[in-house]
Order: sequence, then C-alpha cells, then structure tokens
Amino acid sequence: MKTCPFARPRVVALAATTLCLAAQAQNLPEVKVTDSTATTEGSYIARSLDTGKTGARLRETPQSVSVITRQQLDDRNFTKVEDAVKAATGVTITRFDGAGNYNTIQSRGFDIGAVLVDGMPIAQGPNYATALDTAVYDRIEILRGPAGLLQGAGEPGGTINLVRKRALGPRAIGANVQLGSFGLRRADVDVTSALNQSGTLRGRVVAVKEDRNSYVDVLFNKKELGYGTLELDIHPATTLSVGFARQKARSVVDQGLPAYANGVLINAPRSTFAGVAANRQDMDTDDAFAELEHRLANGGLVKAAVREVKRTNFYRSGRANSAAAANGDYRFETVDLGGELSDRSYDLYLSTPFDLGGRQHKLLLGVNRNDRDTGDGNFAYGPTYAANVFRPNYNLAYPNIVLPGFTGVTTRSEDALYGQAQFSITERLKLIAGGRLSWAEVQSRRASDGAVTAQTKPGRQFTPQVSALYDINANLTAYASYVESFVVQSQLDAARNLLPPRTGKQVEFGVKGEFLNKRLQTQAAVFRIDDVNRAIADPVVTTASIPGGEVRSQGLELEASGQVMPGWDLLAGYAYTDTKYIKAPVAQQGQVFAPHTPRHLLNLSTRYAFRNAALRGVSVGGGVSWRSEFFAQSGAIRIASGNYALANLQVAWQINDQLNLSLNVDNLFDKTYYEKVSGVSRQNFYGEPRKFVLALKARY
Repeated sequence: MKTCPFARPRVVALAATTLCLAAQAQNLPEVKVTDSTATTEGSYIARSLDTGKTGARLRETPQSVSVITRQQLDDRNFTKVEDAVKAATGVTITRFDGAGNYNTIQSRGFDIGAVLVDGMPIAQGPNYATALDTAVYDRIEILRGPAGLLQGAGEPGGTINLVRKRALGPRAIGANVQLGSFGLRRADVDVTSALNQSGTLRGRVVAVKEDRNSYVDVLFNKKELGYGTLELDIHPATTLSVGFARQKARSVVDQGLPAYANGVLINAPRSTFAGVAANRQDMDTDDAFAELEHRLANGGLVKAAVREVKRTNFYRSGRANSAAAANGDYRFETVDLGGELSDRSYDLYLSTPFDLGGRQHKLLLGVNRNDRDTGDGNFAYGPTYAANVFRPNYNLAYPNIVLPGFTGVTTRSEDALYGQAQFSITERLKLIAGGRLSWAEVQSRRASDGAVTAQTKPGRQFTPQVSALYDINANLTAYASYVESFVVQSQLDAARNLLPPRTGKQVEFGVKGEFLNKRLQTQAAVFRIDDVNRAIADPVVTTASIPGGEVRSQGLELEASGQVMPGWDLLAGYAYTDTKYIKAPVAQQGQVFAPHTPRHLLNLSTRYAFRNAALRGVSVGGGVSWRSEFFAQSGAIRIASGNYALANLQVAWQINDQLNLSLNVDNLFDKTYYEKVSGVSRQNFYGEPRKFVLALKARY
C-alpha cells in the first residue's frame, strides 16, 4: 500500500506550517488578482517568470534566463519544443532520430536533466524527450546553470519550464493552417471562453493534426494532439484548475548514417536513409493535472498542484551497426524496443511578501514529491544483414521479433523541502538565500514477483542557492550567484558502498537591463561550473570506482530581446562555452569534456512591422544562427561537423484584424551540413535542406 506523498516527518512539518499560514491568510480580505501579463502573445519579452514560483521579473532573477514567447513561436512557426529552444542563447539539441522525436537538450556543456511543466519536473532522455506540441504552451522559459532548488536531482545544465495556456474569460478563437516543404500539412485550433454568465467558470480547448514527410527517403511523421482545461473561481481569490492532454505520434524511426572507419563523414545525398520502410516509431503521451491556488491580499500566493504524465513508446528499427567500407558497405542490425515511463509530482508552496525593519521582503516555502516509474528490459535484437549506404534497399523484409515484456520496473522517488528568502537590505541591494533539502531513493523490482533487485539510498542532500542583486541605476542591475545541483550515482566503491552523489557548483556574475520603458531586456553573464565527485576507476581495485573526477564548464553569454523601436522586435544571443576535464585519467586531463557543445554559438532573429500607410500590415524578418565546430571522439578517431551558419527569412501580411498570411524560409541558402555527429556506426544526421512554410492564421 502506498503512503501519503508527503509521508516524511520534516516534509509533514513544513506542509503543516505552510497550510497554517494559508489558513491564517483566509482571515484577510480576499482580493481577485488579474494578471495582464499571463500571455506573451504580441511580445518578444515576458513581464514576469513562472520559473522560481515568485513571479519575479527577468531583471530580478540572479541567473541567466531566456524566454521564447508565444509571439516568437508564432513568427517562426515553431511547433516542437526542441526546435524552439535552439533559438535561445547557448542551448543545443542532440538528435537521436530523423523525425526529431528523440532528443536531449544541453546548456553550458551539460544535459538539461528535466523539463518542468508549470514548475513540475518531468524526466527527459533520448527515448522520451519529446514534449507536447507547442500549441498548448504560452511560453518556454530556459534557465541556464544548476537548478537544484527547482528540480531536485538533475544535471547542472539548467531547466526548461513549459508554461501552459490557461483558460481565459474573454472569448477568443484561433485557427492556423500550414502547408510547406516535404509534404507538411498542419492545422490547429485554440478556443477559450467563459462558460457561465459571471465568468467564474472558464474553459480552453486546443487541437492539432499534423502530417509531414521528410527530406530523408521513406520518413514521415504524423501527430495528433488534444488539450482541454477548466478553471473555476471557487470564490474571488481562489481558483481550481484541471486539465488533460493527449498526444499521439506515428513515424518511421531513423537512427542516422554510419561514417567511415577513420571518422570521415559520408558524402551521400541528404535523402539517404540507413533503414527500411518497415521501421516504426510510435509514441503516446497523457498529461493530467490539477491546481488549486489562493491569492493573498498582500500579493502572495498559496498553490497546491498534482500532475501525472504517462508516456509509452515502441520502435522497430533497422539501423546501421558498423562503420562504412570505402564502397559504402556496412552491417545492418534489427532491434525492437518498448518503453513505459510515468511521472507523478505533488507540490505545495507559499510565496508571499513580508515586512521587516521597515522594508518589504519576499519568502518562498514549499514541499514537493516526485515518483518516476520506468519499465526495464523490454527489447530484443533480430538478425543482421549486409547493406550499402549508396545502394539502399528500403523494401527489405523486416524480421518478426518477439519482445520479452518488461523484466522489471525502476522507481525513483524524491521528497523535498525547499525555500528561499529575499531580503531588501537597502533600496538598491537585495540578498537571496535558499535551498532544497532532498531525500532520494532508487529501487528496481523484478516484474515476475515484485522482489527488490537493487536499491539506492544516497541519503539527505542539501542544494544551496545564495545570490545578491544591486540596482546600479533605473535601468541596470548587477548580480552574483552561487547555486548547486546533484546527481545520484550508481557506481560502487571497493567496499561495495554506493558512491556519494556528484555535485554541480556554479558561480555566476552578470548584469541585466531594462530599456525603452521596459520593452527591451538585456543580459550579460560570465559563469563557471565545477561538477565534482564524478565516478572514475579505482586505481587499485579495477572493478570499483572512486568519487575523484571533476569537469569544468565556463563561459560568457550575451542576450537582448524585445522591441528596439515601435514595430521592430529582436531576439539576439551569443554564447562562448569552454569545457574540459580537470580531474580524470591522465589521457583525459585538459581535454574537452563536452565536444558536442560548440565553443561559439550565435542566434539572431528580428522582425519589422511597417507603420506607414502604404505598407501597413506588412512585416519582414529574418535571422541567422552560427555554430562553431563540434565533434565526437572515440580514442584517436574524431568525427567533426565543421562550423556552419544558417539563415532564415519571414514575410507576413496582416490582411485584416482577423487574418494573417506568412511565408517562412529556413536554411535560406540551402546549406549542406551535418547537424549531429556521433560515431562511426550510426547517429550522424544531415541538417534539413531549405524549407518553405506558408501559414494562414485566423483570430476572432
């Protein structure tokens, strides 16, 4: 029988304290708060952030944060989260399939270990990385650097918070139709309205249907999504929200091209597919949530939330499994895999201002639990064949492979207390201190009888966060911050004890600005992350590990977003990232730790809407993204991408108040390049050729 999700003494104590404060707040006069900045339609900036749960502005947040707003998503026709975050400063995507459904996301040389959905952590990984279609989100917030306070155990690369669209009172209907290169056909609709005369009950429905082929032979990707949410004002200061989303994706799995044994990439047509037409990739996602929030008269908030996300996937993959010979011959293997993963998250927090010493300060207190179940062992290999990359046989019969079923289930559970206090020391100086106290446990159980086969209890972990902000003047704020994150390790030492978790420690200094009546936001930061206690081989007992490894990532990031002048919107960012091994075996010391991360990464996107009478309603835009060389290394073999720049173009016509017609061109100059390099056996992907998308958007 499962226990209460907060069944830990310290968690119960803090939950009781939080609920007590909420109960006391019930005696205060209740005020209905309407947040006019809840949506980012029509803007390249967000007035406040959901990340951090305090509603802070970007300038008030002492870490680097980028926001991809609803307007940017619409302007660039971004329908996948992975495509959208590539427009953010310093973010890279590692593809694991041709359709772009399996991916990992990196920042500052490390994985972004979790994606938050309205602040609730959802596990990421190459077989489950695809989030829901962007049609259900108002904006995407990307925080770079360790985010232990927000997500608990996780890599120090950062976190991504997907902020869902909420049900609104004013009736609004949106419909989009897209046609484009490689057989793109897409339609989506978004309807929100009050459902009773008083407006206390509101609803929103989003539906998507998309079919597209690919520049790669045989490949296709079909997606269907439905999302619905209801909001009920129980009384003027208290709102209950519930919702559910389901997404189904069907495609052909493509796991990339092989390379030659010396690491040279194959110069084959971009349409080449190292697979067969019988390959399959099926993915289903169910996302259910409920939230209850009470707005305090002093501007504070008490919020309780529960969310469950279930994902299943199946793939049948004929794929390359060796380097290619000079004539293009390689070994071709077959494998089937079925996967299941579920995340259940529970969160309760209080965010409130308070007065002390004649000044107003802020307090955040919360409790959280996350349970994650992953099915293990449901895969099987079939026979291997001879194939040729220059003479593919897409009609090769696929063998009948019987999956064994799940051999077990691995459950990862984490309870946590978290809190943060922001003190206004002077009118200009603010100090922030906080942290997260976590109890994590990983347990594997055999499917046949439920017996525990492995168990990991790393014990209590505290991840601190300390920072200072100083308002230089009305436009600029300087900050310094120290934050941590931790990752549970599974390696054992010579005494067969579990190694302690490794810890990511970041120091960051930066300056943030707001200009032109807060329509333009800028930020500049330098950072250093040391990831310590990494498992390395024990020099004495070769079958054991010791916690002696350390890697470092350091760099510079610059960003500007917003409105430069009336009608001219801009998003620009540059990141310099240097990674290396600090403590490692001799052959690795000083070498690049994250070769997949370009040392230099530049993104620029801009749009100008003409204001003169002759061209009123017409807008033009475009941009460029440039990446310096990245590579994959195995021993002496290095596979390098080379650097490349990609340009894009946008032209739009606002026909009237309801209709907008736009044309987007990506990879404007049809650059041929490898978007991802990995190994000689497979996982090397060409980037997409020039692509056109014609979109008609209707708003009523």
